[in-house]
Amino acid sequence: MTDFKNKRVWLVGASEGIGRCLAKKLAKAGASLILSARNEDRLRSLLEEIDGQQHLILPLDATKKESIEKVWNEIQSLNAIPDIFIYNSGYYEPMSATNFDFDIIKKMLDINLYGAFSTLAKIIPAFIQNHKGHIVLVGSIAGYVGLPRSIGYGASKAGIINLAESLNCDLNKQGIRVQVVNPGFVKTRLTDKNTFDMPFIITADEAATYIFKGLCSSSFEIRFPWLFSTLLKILRFFPYRLYFFLLQGLSRNTSS
Repeated sequence: MTDFKNKRVWLVGASEGIGRCLAKKLAKAGASLILSARNEDRLRSLLEEIDGQQHLILPLDATKKESIEKVWNEIQSLNAIPDIFIYNSGYYEPMSATNFDFDIIKKMLDINLYGAFSTLAKIIPAFIQNHKGHIVLVGSIAGYVGLPRSIGYGASKAGIINLAESLNCDLNKQGIRVQVVNPGFVKTRLTDKNTFDMPFIITADEAATYIFKGLCSSSFEIRFPWLFSTLLKILRFFPYRLYFFLLQGLSRNTSS
């Protein structure tokens, strides 16, 4: 079981939703936090809520190289290399292929996937040098299979899952632990955009509880809710003919 006392956690995507709730749980468990997101005001209000002088806020836009360089240089200057790195930044727009919008797709990929690569480019060499570290990437069960109205978002999260799997293969022998988090529907300002029924939807605080418990486990994947995520996992192994037949019904139910 992970003991968070005296552990430094860099949480990217801490200002809202799951990240904000997770930050509170980590702080309560005794972790020292580096809180990053684009919205500095929301980070400051979070810092007031967790009430800890050992925490830092370092505003970050993970899609901009200069922002990453600035934050990483500050982390190094403070001798604050984290023990645990959590990439939780995410952007979502429901999109069907019939409403294909490349600019929105690019934004989802930039934030959800390329931002992870950009920050990992800094954190991985430091972890390798120290022969220890813990990387946590937040994906989605939408990354398991191609789903209706998931153009862009599903691809970005599939990329996160694949990235985490590859990192685990390469870094395990370096003493670096890797985990991937695959949530189902979580009620946040992002999922409020959906106009369809979201099965097994949970609150951001419930999601953060699942993640916190998962961080304390030995599992590579943290997924929830169990039933819905299991059904989608099984769907990956169906023959495509049956897979697409089943998704036709889902597509009708998710039409706006």
